[in-house]
Amino acid sequence: MTSVSETAEHWFGLCRKAPTLRTAPTILAVQPVTVNPAQSGSRGAVGESGRIRRGIDIATGSIRTLFRERHLLWFSLLAGLVIFFLFVAEGWSVTHYDYLPLPYSIWIPIGNASLVVFNMQLFLIEAICLSCFTCLLAGMILYRNESRAKKPVTIRNAFAGVNAHAGTLAPLSISMAFVATLVFELISQSQLISGFLHTIDMALFYLPYAYYVPNGVTSMYYFSFRIMIINIVLFLLALYVVPGIVLESKRLLPALVGSVTLMKKTWRELLGCILIFGAILLMVAAVALLIGQSPLLLNHDYDFFLQVSRGQILMTIACYGFLLGCCVLMALGSTVLGVAITDLYSYGKTNSTTPSRENTSPAVAEPAR
Repeated sequence: MTSVSETAEHWFGLCRKAPTLRTAPTILAVQPVTVNPAQSGSRGAVGESGRIRRGIDIATGSIRTLFRERHLLWFSLLAGLVIFFLFVAEGWSVTHYDYLPLPYSIWIPIGNASLVVFNMQLFLIEAICLSCFTCLLAGMILYRNESRAKKPVTIRNAFAGVNAHAGTLAPLSISMAFVATLVFELISQSQLISGFLHTIDMALFYLPYAYYVPNGVTSMYYFSFRIMIINIVLFLLALYVVPGIVLESKRLLPALVGSVTLMKKTWRELLGCILIFGAILLMVAAVALLIGQSPLLLNHDYDFFLQVSRGQILMTIACYGFLLGCCVLMALGSTVLGVAITDLYSYGKTNSTTPSRENTSPAVAEPAR
């Protein structure tokens, strides 16, 4: 009995000292893993580069999606019709401005000169085109969002869903048309910007086209390409506004605020997308530069451009083919951008490019104790 009690007291004594002796090494083992500044910094660097790569994957994936899901070409076809309308309407407005019932421009007299403040006809054309582009983008976003969630959806159903948000999309389109018209007038009347754009036009387009493209067609694509660039910039500035309206049923002002917040959150992914789409744009610009500088490359042998037996037919095909190719790329690019915007928006909201997998994946069970 005495030995048993002594043994019990001996073990009880060890039990009282055990927490002090056995937990100290455990605490020291955990601290280097959880709070190591060097490791946390390396993880942040890897995370940033990984997010840029994710943006690259989103951009390349949107291109693959267009060719894999051929029915998306219907959106490109509709976008091409809108672009064709913009080119024709803008060209007709420039050459036949006296025939339209609206005043061509609102002028402000300044001494012996006048300053164009607002072009009413351009605003009308822009309001129609941007309304169509906004509806196409909204339908594309709804279609892509449903298809990503593995839900049955048709293009007709996607456009039917746009009707519920028409009251918010319409003011957005009108506001963008108003801003685009003002920006176009400011650019056109700024000597510095106009001189810069004229230099680009001379380098990329002007010389070969002067022989083969009539003045009416020249003015048509000259003004239309400028207004298309302005429209693209406006849509990029309001990148997540349309997704916020059609996917979360937000009003215009909350959608604008949410767009700015989400752009700050996903700027690394946006940078990855810019790298891919910017590379494509640079390749198109390189082809334009090659065509535009062809007289210099041929030592200013202008007979090459004027004689049918030499290069006139070839250069005519090259010039018109390039213009047509640019229009096709813009139509296809509108669909690709719609897919990329939807995926970026989904990632910004859920931090995942495959939300359907997240929804269907089972929860991880807690280990048994």
